[in-house]
Amino acid sequence: MEQDALANGVFLIAFDEAAGRSGLAPDLLACGLVGAQLADLVAVGALSVDPEHRVVATRPGPTRPAGGEAATLVLDSIAHEPRSHPVRAWIDALGGPLLDAVRNDLVQRGVLVQTSERSLLGRRRPRLAIADPPAARAPGTALRSMIRHPATFTLDGAVTLAVIAALGVERLLEPEVDRATARSLAQDAAQHFPEPLARLQAGLAETAAAVSVAVRR
Repeated sequence: MEQDALANGVFLIAFDEAAGRSGLAPDLLACGLVGAQLADLVAVGALSVDPEHRVVATRPGPTRPAGGEAATLVLDSIAHEPRSHPVRAWIDALGGPLLDAVRNDLVQRGVLVQTSERSLLGRRRPRLAIADPPAARAPGTALRSMIRHPATFTLDGAVTLAVIAALGVERLLEPEVDRATARSLAQDAAQHFPEPLARLQAGLAETAAAVSVAVRR
């Protein structure tokens, strides 16, 4: 499993092509990206989440997994921190840098392209556009297909759905997928997660709930 796959996928599923930016508030998007990247690294055994919901580097750990800027940022930050911290603390610390890393990676891969547009006042502002439509739409297409055919779910798909449900943004899958169906499948999938992934999801949901309240204020 490529170690930036889940974070990139969440970014693309949340991307609003017409607006040229994410359909989620920046804090909520950052929460989802960190959660997805942590899940990627937990799934391969590079990280774990203890019973107190603290994220820890495995000791002794496996050979460092190959990955891009996002995976390296998260793994190095946690591995070199002398104290362990809960999921929420890492989301707060890594949200901004990880958002930049994922966006840069997708531009470098040629999936997205950085452009600009003029505002009503004539100022130019940055904008993202899809450069490779099949690649940009693939994560959402694959996840919607798995939801329609649950027997085809992969671990990556189940974790991605769990991240979306933890953020409370199942609407991103509409109109093809009903929110209640997505939420129910996410709950079912989470019951079969290994303990570290289940703890990670719980920490992510708690953080996302707090972020959502702050966004609405």
